[in-house]
Amino acid sequence: MLDRSKLIPLINTLVESEKNVFNELIKDLKYALDEFNKVKGTEDELIKKIKSSKTSWLTAIPIESLNDTKPVCEVAKNYSVIAVDGSQIMPDRHEVRLCYLINIGYVIFNYGKNSNAELKSEPTLYFNEDDLYKEYGGIKTLISAKDITFKRTIMEYNKVAECISRVEDENKIAFIDGTLIEWMVQGDPNEQFIIDNILTTFDTAQKFNTPIVGYISSPKSNDFINMLRISLCPQDFVNCNNCPYLKNDKSLPCSMINKINDADLFLKILKNGERSPLFLSTSHILENYGDHKIAFFYLNTGYEIARIEIPYWVANDKRNLDLVHFICYDQSKKGNGYPISLSEAHEQAVVTGADRDLFYNILSNLYVKNGIKISRSYKTQRKRSSIL
Repeated sequence: MLDRSKLIPLINTLVESEKNVFNELIKDLKYALDEFNKVKGTEDELIKKIKSSKTSWLTAIPIESLNDTKPVCEVAKNYSVIAVDGSQIMPDRHEVRLCYLINIGYVIFNYGKNSNAELKSEPTLYFNEDDLYKEYGGIKTLISAKDITFKRTIMEYNKVAECISRVEDENKIAFIDGTLIEWMVQGDPNEQFIIDNILTTFDTAQKFNTPIVGYISSPKSNDFINMLRISLCPQDFVNCNNCPYLKNDKSLPCSMINKINDADLFLKILKNGERSPLFLSTSHILENYGDHKIAFFYLNTGYEIARIEIPYWVANDKRNLDLVHFICYDQSKKGNGYPISLSEAHEQAVVTGADRDLFYNILSNLYVKNGIKISRSYKTQRKRSSIL
């Protein structure tokens, strides 16, 4: 058990550290706001400087005037929203059978005259050798957690495409929980295969004029701050690998705002319901996205700053852009701070610890019923039994 007499001083140290960090953040926010106000109206020069710079970090590229913060407008009283999420039971070599399960949850909410809701989940069980093992360089290994995550991602996008094709409402969007920029696949042997599957869904969305939206709650991204860091650099040509301030042991001109993120700053800039100007992402993985470049904006939901990612064809269509803005805000209000459709899709998808135990108990019972020998590791048996 914890010794409280030793714990309290440790927590006090943490709190004191947080107070110091908070005071530093206030200073950084002031510097960032000042720089933001300076670059307004100089977007063309700023974009040139960004594109010529050599940095190791992602930088937002503005595609709207930095003076443009947009209030939310009620675009449509009748609309439909699709939301998809996924979860899984990973393979466990200590269990009765090596296998894994992917559960895809989805909801379709129709608001307005013919309001209705569809909430479902679809589990898929994988147990064949081809599903469990992969071979690289002649060596066969058990599928990794990352591979299963990628498989689940493809299944989520496939479900989005299916739902889009059967929802007839003219005003509709489809939510993905998290980013549309699949940076985790970068460098994976199946990178292009995974991206091609995702882009097939993007094509379907564009065909049916249905914006796909990546909704990121509590974003920690700093693309916009990095844009301001480039602006702060006195060098005409920014090259972080050859920074003269590093060589001369001087403090970096850009370091005064590198402790804050985009959400910190936009919480000061945006009023309730307002969105930021649009930006393009410079993530290298997007070079494989073809025409489906990803744009994003920040939204003050009244509860937090959310990052909203959309394909460029959505950003380039004012009606679609306004629809995304309105529905994201409206769904967040309905969900008390987080889109209610995404919350419900998560509830449909999530596999709890109790669900996992139920799955293996059912499997074990069916093994016994069918006369199949059960073999669990001693580790699992001991964990499931009470030992004094």
